Amino acid sequence: MTTASVIVGAVTGVVGGSFRWCLAQAEQLRDRMVFLSHGKPYIGWVVPVLVAAAAVAMSRLLVLKLAPEASGSGIHRVEAIMAGEIEPGSDMVLPVKFFGGLLSLGSGMALGREGPTVQMGASIGYIIAPWFVREKDDERVVLAAGAGAGLAVAFNAPVGGSVFVFEELTNSFTPWLLVATLSAATFAVGVMRWMIGNQYVFFVLPGNAPGGPIDWFFLLLGGLLGVAGAAYNALSLRLLDLTERFARYPAVARAALIGAVVGLVAFFAPALVGSGDTLTQSILSNKVPLHALGLVFLVRFLLGPWSYAAGTPGGMFAPLLLVGASFGAGFGGVVHYLNPTAVASNVDFAIVGMVALFAASVRAPLTGIVLAIEMTGRGDLTLGMLGAALGAMLVAMLLKSPPIYQSLRERMLIREKSNAAISPVDVGIAT
Repeated sequence: MTTASVIVGAVTGVVGGSFRWCLAQAEQLRDRMVFLSHGKPYIGWVVPVLVAAAAVAMSRLLVLKLAPEASGSGIHRVEAIMAGEIEPGSDMVLPVKFFGGLLSLGSGMALGREGPTVQMGASIGYIIAPWFVREKDDERVVLAAGAGAGLAVAFNAPVGGSVFVFEELTNSFTPWLLVATLSAATFAVGVMRWMIGNQYVFFVLPGNAPGGPIDWFFLLLGGLLGVAGAAYNALSLRLLDLTERFARYPAVARAALIGAVVGLVAFFAPALVGSGDTLTQSILSNKVPLHALGLVFLVRFLLGPWSYAAGTPGGMFAPLLLVGASFGAGFGGVVHYLNPTAVASNVDFAIVGMVALFAASVRAPLTGIVLAIEMTGRGDLTLGMLGAALGAMLVAMLLKSPPIYQSLRERMLIREKSNAAISPVDVGIAT
């Protein structure tokens, strides 16, 4: 099992590292295209709209024709596999997730790279495991290790990827699962760093977190983001349901429409589309003025669920980080206006906000905290992160908002049972 996990981790490092590099090139091409389109008065906006619509439509077509299991984030599907509720998909999930993800994310959809890398890692585990282990339970362990390696590669966060396996994917902690997960994450990140380098996802200057007791402002921030997280989850599910109401129109056409809207946003505000890493970095560098943070929060709060409704490969983690960071930084600005002696900086509030919204939406606070520390290097904010995550989770639970991946998993299982009861001809017509 250890050998299989090492090999799965190394292969995931190659695939995930390649995916990150290709995605960076695609984003540069998109930015260049948008820049050149501004040189065409009146009609320049047509180019990013058509390109985004075509790319998203092609991504959706790849999913529909080759691997329907590659739709969306994929994390909820991996969770269902680990729970024994469904069987792993076909080997085509790997290439569809890779190339479909490049088309979707590269076109500017407000989605994250971690969903594709997690499902690709799990697919690699599914492909390789039978060569080394025979028991189904052992195969699932290797599959989970591959998924954790995928998250580790996405954010250069080996510990965060490992914690994700225990807290979110399996809800268990056994010695062999620990060995397999750590083996895969170690080799995956090692290979990825060899390919594209070793840098924090976000460069953040060292700071001094408030000493002594927890800053009560962090608890309040968590409570507010608990409401925001519940609303974000509800909106994501509502838009998925809304797209299904228009099932009389081809799924590819619906995806193209969603992509066209994202392309239009890209023309007028290119910084607001894509995974959001660049804009999050600007917020964490304290370069976004207070009056602009509200706009960032509002646009990305709507654009993330809108993009996810297309059914193309793409994750939710990275978009949540930007929404949480923008709200947290804005909250920090208000705190400093009302209380100029506050010790925590706007950047501190932004980082804590990332964790709080993640905890409210995904309900995996430890994963969020470790990821934030590994991405920013700000381990001094641990107490604030814990307090905000606590507040966010309590409020989200009081609002009876289930974790987003639980909701997506339940929705997926209902749909698959429903589709199983329909004849192949009917399915083809509905699609």
